[in-house]
Amino acid sequence: MSRPLSARRFAALLSALATGAALAVAPSATAAETDLATTVRATMLQQHGDALKRQWDTQTLREPLFEPTRTSGAWVFGSTTIPLAHGQEHGAPHMALFLARKERSAWRVELDGTAGFAALAAQAPSGVLSDGEKRTFAANQNNRAQALAPTGLGLPWPVNVAWWMGGGPHGNSGSSRPFSSIDFNGGDGRVLSAGNGRVYKSCVVGRSALVKVVHDNGYSTTYYHMYNLTTLADGSAVRTGTYLGNIGNELPCGGSSSGAHVHFSLLRGNTHVSVNGMTIGGWTFYEGSQAYGGYAQRGSTRVSVGGRVTNYGGGGTTLPTGTVDAGPNSTVNLRSGPGLSHSVEGTVADGAVVAIACTSRGETVEGVWGSTNLWNRLEDGKWISDGFVDTGSNEPVAADC
Repeated sequence: MSRPLSARRFAALLSALATGAALAVAPSATAAETDLATTVRATMLQQHGDALKRQWDTQTLREPLFEPTRTSGAWVFGSTTIPLAHGQEHGAPHMALFLARKERSAWRVELDGTAGFAALAAQAPSGVLSDGEKRTFAANQNNRAQALAPTGLGLPWPVNVAWWMGGGPHGNSGSSRPFSSIDFNGGDGRVLSAGNGRVYKSCVVGRSALVKVVHDNGYSTTYYHMYNLTTLADGSAVRTGTYLGNIGNELPCGGSSSGAHVHFSLLRGNTHVSVNGMTIGGWTFYEGSQAYGGYAQRGSTRVSVGGRVTNYGGGGTTLPTGTVDAGPNSTVNLRSGPGLSHSVEGTVADGAVVAIACTSRGETVEGVWGSTNLWNRLEDGKWISDGFVDTGSNEPVAADC
């Protein structure tokens, strides 16, 4: 699992990058790190502090966490989270991704879900943001204006399986508005991504964290109270149904939980939005007169709080596909990794349609249409060279792995 850099490790990493020296633990945080932490926290409070005070009915907030995870030269990427206020019994902490660049003597800090973040992300070096992440953030920003009530998202468990709706639409902190969150539990307890996107963790404590998936359709979703989290590194591509964690009672950043569940929230950028009238998993959710009430409607079927909701998927979130072209052969070998040096893990027949989970650059292969170093990872985790798959494009058609 990718874990946030501690203050000491981050200070050492900045120093090592600046001098080219080997990474060593620094005795104390550098002034550069202190300045950045202060700026990130101030930006988070400036953009979200007043709203959270109103939502949480408090005059004071806990200090935002500063969790840098990547740095390259004058660039730093990570997350910041405002933990739930002391005494706040319900809900989840508030998280944002941050991207920072040192400009002369000051840090420019942008939070995800803003035009400034999208603009800065487009300029970031590959050591801070991958090309796949840049595409996801750009698409999320561009599609935000077109985001509609049919979200295109599923519910966070397997399709055609029913879970209990333990808590209807409610605020990210109980009765606060907007009512952006719903509590679910059931099945084998495995929480899955509601759609394709990129996964990130914040407030990592022990075996738990607040997990966020940034989707390219203009929405983001968060998942709280889980344990046994995915081992995928921050920024990894996920698809609808990718495992994120198990329902639990974990409280890495405060709150309460009286029974194992996932606190599932809908956001645009890093701002919570109401689920009232939103279609998720084939159901349209409606809030009640009070928090945790309401119901889910599908056609003439209505499910109230305490009832079981079947996940019918999101629609429009299927993986891109390609058709295998083996040339003069009848099959193409599948590999354990993106290259011919990886072991053969089976074959796929000429003409078969395959679903592509993600892509990566690897060993160059002479394919049906010439040389390419693009490899496609299929749903079962096996790899096939793009030189033998007709996707309709010479460029990747799925997110980076």
